[in-house]
Amino acid sequence: MTMPFLALPSETTAWPAFLTEHLGSRLTAARAAVEELRESAPTDPGTWIERWNVGDLALADVLELSSVIAEAHADKAVRTQADEISTEARTFALARFQDPHVYASLAALDTTALDAEAAEVVRRLLGDFEAQGAHLDAEAREELARIDARLTALSVEFSEHIRDSVGEIRIAPDRLGGLPQDYIDAHPAGEDGLVRVTTEYPDMLPFLDMADDHVARLELTLADRSRAYPENEPVLREMLELRHRKAVMLGFPDFPTYATDAMMMSDGAGIGAFLDEVAAAARPAGERDVARLLELARRDRPQLAAITAADSRYYIEKLKAEEHGVDSRAVRTYLSYPKVRDGILALMGHLFGVEFVAVEAVSWHDDVEVYDVRDSGETIGRIRLDMHPREGKFGHAACFGVVPGIAGVQLPESTLLCNFSRGLLTHDELETFLHEFGHLVHAIFSGHHRYVRTAGFGDRWEWDFIEAPSQLLEEWAWDARVLQRFATNEAGEPIPTELVDAMRAARDTCMGLLTCRQLVYGALSHRLHRDHPEDIDALYNAVEREFDVREPIPGTHDWASFGHLTDYSSNYYTYQWSLSICRDLFTAFDTDDLLDPAPARRYRERILAPGGTKPAAQLCEDFLGRPYSTAAYQEWLASL
Repeated sequence: MTMPFLALPSETTAWPAFLTEHLGSRLTAARAAVEELRESAPTDPGTWIERWNVGDLALADVLELSSVIAEAHADKAVRTQADEISTEARTFALARFQDPHVYASLAALDTTALDAEAAEVVRRLLGDFEAQGAHLDAEAREELARIDARLTALSVEFSEHIRDSVGEIRIAPDRLGGLPQDYIDAHPAGEDGLVRVTTEYPDMLPFLDMADDHVARLELTLADRSRAYPENEPVLREMLELRHRKAVMLGFPDFPTYATDAMMMSDGAGIGAFLDEVAAAARPAGERDVARLLELARRDRPQLAAITAADSRYYIEKLKAEEHGVDSRAVRTYLSYPKVRDGILALMGHLFGVEFVAVEAVSWHDDVEVYDVRDSGETIGRIRLDMHPREGKFGHAACFGVVPGIAGVQLPESTLLCNFSRGLLTHDELETFLHEFGHLVHAIFSGHHRYVRTAGFGDRWEWDFIEAPSQLLEEWAWDARVLQRFATNEAGEPIPTELVDAMRAARDTCMGLLTCRQLVYGALSHRLHRDHPEDIDALYNAVEREFDVREPIPGTHDWASFGHLTDYSSNYYTYQWSLSICRDLFTAFDTDDLLDPAPARRYRERILAPGGTKPAAQLCEDFLGRPYSTAAYQEWLASL
């Protein structure tokens, strides 16, 4: 059976009606399904689950499309409308789990005859209802509903402030020394004779990597670390207060313990213990790293007292060039965006046994490129690539769902929202492309199960596993045979093996420092929710001094633009947690032949395709043939 893909409006003026009619009708269907279960719930478990799944799919349709349109549509009015619909849908998504009648009918089901996938759905749904207080009295449920509605609105507001806050500096053209010519050409002086450099990634990251002017680097860093401040301070303060209140009402000592209840992580206290364990392993290497950078920087500025975030990227690149002969400017000449895009599509097709076929299809912007994913001639999903910055668009790099896939009903559609240059990319951007593509193939391959609760990935199952598959694909950015398939310069010459070898040798340069910085964000998200402080700046400054090895820059408010505080809440530890799993998964691949499709196909079958049908630990064991271990991660930390 051929299933049609979602048809989006071709005219901007048609979007408001489309959102109202399409998403409105799907939200109505979601509400009706829950009401039907409330009024007349079947006692047959299979029928009950199917009825729930109809509403769950309708709601997922609304949540996925409204979220991506809110982040990517060119028209601010359309983005605002999508945000409003998303808020309404998210509020309902939580409220339905507070219905005691639906919960009671679910709890009463006899599940002994269900197959494994259906039984897993029931188990997870029971946890969802209890996590929202369906077992509590009416007064408590009403209070929780008010809290959830307000938290949803606050999350949207927090994200909007970040999305709408783009910092910039304006500097004289002669302050662009050190930057490559294509960057300089893309940044001509304005009528005032000054060059505008923004905090958007294609501007900021090359500037911090290569600009010789240390004062300009500091100015840009200050602009970036002041985004969404002070407007996000009251938003975050209220968000923390309400999350804590909700956790206590549900019987948890604090929000991190509540937030890890369905995770691989043991509990809230386990977050702090894990981060401290990683810090103990990483800090000695981080301190050595910052000492090396300071020694190098003092050749330029003999009186420099300490390394800050305004200096570290620049001198890490210098260190790589000096110790390993890696010049990031030279690397960029082999990484034009069109070649990288085509090369990654071909690489993923080769590894996973699929084909990405460009198709003409309407999206939310003309920049978006659309590809159908085909397996042995059969279309199994669709991806969209929205890869370049524009005003009002999501400012980082991420994978968003567009349409959730359900077997026999609709095919999965997902998109990347990134902010890469249209010309030459940095190697960091190539690595990010592969990282986000890991999420993309995960979404497509896992979107073929019967139930929304087990199809796809993300908050439908263990969130702290979610980064492992994407981190794994970063490894292919460091292999000469892989890169030489598409990394060529203007003359068509492939990137030299010796340059890639040097890049690999330099790969872990200052990874102690960079790991310590990631621990700042992990500890910040944890302690904000554990301690819910009166003075957010004071807590951030204390965390930064405890975990970072660089000198803090006074007067910054980096937490105000830390967008992961909405979706990851207290659980940003997951980046390091999933990295430990990723390094274990990678042991199943032959590092001398990363183009061998055999382990990649097995990885697709046993890690990606199952989605949420099994616990993440079981997926790892199915793939590795043994329980997962942190040994590879500990070995890497010890080698830094």
